Amino acid sequence: MNCPNDLKSAITSYSFIATPFILLIVVKVLTGKFEELILTGDWSIASAMIYSSAAFNVRSAIRDYKGRLNEVGLDGFMARTTIMSSVSVTIYVLALTQDHNYLIGALQIALFIVASIAHIKYTRLAYCLKGCD
Repeated sequence: MNCPNDLKSAITSYSFIATPFILLIVVKVLTGKFEELILTGDWSIASAMIYSSAAFNVRSAIRDYKGRLNEVGLDGFMARTTIMSSVSVTIYVLALTQDHNYLIGALQIALFIVASIAHIKYTRLAYCLKGCD
């Protein structure tokens, strides 16, 4: 299925996620609080929300495909998004309970990047499933 505006749609959707984080980075850089930027738990919470949003978007997009879908593939997608959301929440709890752990901070940021890539991928999929408006 060729959807010429799928990437544009995904990037537009992602801009609503990225904007607060761009502002967070700008504020922390301008105030010299680089450590807080790395150690904040916001990255993990955002990752969990991104995965939950992806699951909702894809699930909504497949309503018209009842009985014509690869249910195993859909179940795999739902399992991956649920697991990654759960991992993000777990890392968030660890970030709250372990002061000044830069490894957890770096892991949160890495998970946020992976979630961001997944968001673009799954938003494009949902757009194409809805019929490439």
